[in-house]
Amino acid sequence: MYYSTTKGFTLIEILVVVVIVSIVSVMGVQMISSGSVERNLQQHGRILQASIEYSCDQAILQNRSYGLRFYQTGYQFSQYTNQQWIEVTSEIISNNQFADGSLLSLEIDGYSVVLPEEVDEVPQLMCDSSGQLTPFIVRISDATKQHHYQLKSIDFWRMQGQWLDETKN
Repeated sequence: MYYSTTKGFTLIEILVVVVIVSIVSVMGVQMISSGSVERNLQQHGRILQASIEYSCDQAILQNRSYGLRFYQTGYQFSQYTNQQWIEVTSEIISNNQFADGSLLSLEIDGYSVVLPEEVDEVPQLMCDSSGQLTPFIVRISDATKQHHYQLKSIDFWRMQGQWLDETKN
């Protein structure tokens, strides 16, 4: 009798390994992408918070009101000059339209505000020349509306940002 001593892997063994590697890869990509959603929303919130704080500082220094116009997919800063609201163009204050599909929702004094699809004429939030900011809560959500980052005013000067999970919608 002749026995083959050739050693190797069978086709079944190779297919099982390929399936296991594929499953682990998909799980890894999902974990990485869900973490990046959280990072993106937090980054949007931090940029918005820093921009609002800077605009309130400028309102005090320049003795003029600054406003923030929200729309569904972004926001725009403006200042009140010569009895009209004019868009602020600055390297520090960033007007932002979310290219990643993030969406905004806004509450002012506990009332939900319906945000327009495009930039509106009059700002929803204002920071006057004393630095006082309109009380607000803004939520930045991903396109699926399952992940949220919330930024809210605490008092005249301070804001707080926090991550909200799916159960706190």
